[in-house]
Amino acid sequence: MSGLRRERWGIQTRRRVAHAATYGTLLMATAVMLFPVAWMLTVSVRPNVEVMKIPPQWIPTIFTLSPYGQVLGSSRYLRTFVNSYFIAGTVTLFSLFIGALAAYALARFRFRGQRTVIMFLIITQMFPLVLLCIPYFRVVVRIGLYDTLTALIVVYTTFTLPFCILMLRAYFAEIPREMEEAAMVDGCSRLGAIVRTLLPMSFPALVGSGLYTFLLAWNEFLFAVVLIESWEKRVITVAIYSLLAEFVTEWNMMMAFSVLASAPLVVAFIFLQRYVVRGMTVGAIK
Repeated sequence: MSGLRRERWGIQTRRRVAHAATYGTLLMATAVMLFPVAWMLTVSVRPNVEVMKIPPQWIPTIFTLSPYGQVLGSSRYLRTFVNSYFIAGTVTLFSLFIGALAAYALARFRFRGQRTVIMFLIITQMFPLVLLCIPYFRVVVRIGLYDTLTALIVVYTTFTLPFCILMLRAYFAEIPREMEEAAMVDGCSRLGAIVRTLLPMSFPALVGSGLYTFLLAWNEFLFAVVLIESWEKRVITVAIYSLLAEFVTEWNMMMAFSVLASAPLVVAFIFLQRYVVRGMTVGAIK
């Protein structure tokens, strides 16, 4: 009995050590990831002079909210928020609407060239966006959309739409088609069956792909710099970059701008996290 107890105690000890090591690693990784966020928050509530102190201080000696007041009190900066929300929201709606239709066709129908279409969508995700910058610029200038929000909406949709199609197709393929057939037997058209059965069951995938699309359009910087010139059409990422000057950089104002830009998205992700995880991991476990 004593030998059996020692063996059980040894197993329990190894499990505790493994759990402690796992949690310790996770805590260290969390601390590393949250370090920039914490520094962003503390810089945003101190005067710009304190930012350059050596050694740096985590707790500001002078607490001030003036950087937030400068951002929120400027109509020029508030305009960038409106532009970013409008562009990201429009791109998300277009990508989900067109992507859901295309994904349904790829998941439910068999046609010649289907595999070619899927491979094409996958290949489009492999190209670095910087390689497409000059071709997009020439096309946008040629069709007269330079320095317009429409240009950003069209460009962003072209590289968010393939992701939405692939993700929604994987989710639609997991839903039994008998659900739609039963609705059609009860008198629904195919479109009615999709709206009443397929889309409600695909809510996690729609939320996950929609949030990813919104974040991608919200955080995009390269095309926003290349395709937009006037201040009235600029987005948040370009506005934050404009605070980086050659001689004096308003670090506190830049961090306050970043906090205001990130906070709504963080809150949205917290509440929608379970849907995002379900949507992203569909088909991973059978």
